[in-house]
Amino acid sequence: MAETEIPDSMKILKEWWGRLSTLSLQFMKLIGLGLRLKDPSYIANSHSFGSSQNESAIRVNFYPATLNKDLEPGQVRCWEHSDYGSVTLLIQDSPGLEVMNRSTGEYEAVTAPPGGIIVNIGDVMQFWTSDTLVANKHRVLVSDDKHLQEADRVSIPFFAMPDQTTLIECLVGRSKYPPVTMHEWLKQKIYSAFKERQFQ
Repeated sequence: MAETEIPDSMKILKEWWGRLSTLSLQFMKLIGLGLRLKDPSYIANSHSFGSSQNESAIRVNFYPATLNKDLEPGQVRCWEHSDYGSVTLLIQDSPGLEVMNRSTGEYEAVTAPPGGIIVNIGDVMQFWTSDTLVANKHRVLVSDDKHLQEADRVSIPFFAMPDQTTLIECLVGRSKYPPVTMHEWLKQKIYSAFKERQFQ
């Protein structure tokens, strides 16, 4: 994002990084308390944001207006996926995110109240909790709402990732998955994602 396009953009993003990283740590501590972990801060303490061992990221996604564009109904803007990390905090300026209902397999629109933030559980959190918390698949499609088609859409996700050296293992008493470091986990997920795309 160029400073000439949005003045003080880097300063703004650094401020958001600080706020969202703090909020994500608070959220993860609450998860630790809810799971009755021996150390409720264990999950949060596995994230040293800003260090060379941590791959957490903030992203700005820009979706241009689609009105009067030659697009197919239901065209994909962001393919269905689950997030690789522990939790994702999402800010969006207009509706667009859809989350799969695991009971029906259908996708449903998700919105936050004004000023609210959407929280997605990531794959690592599902691993840590032996599926007690599940990483739902989500996506973004072209809206069939003319009002939404007329406007650009911006979303800002903050992806909280454990440190690369963190050993990811089940924490709730039943070892459903074999332990793996975050570094190896991320390599496996990225490889699988690219391999899957090759055959679509």
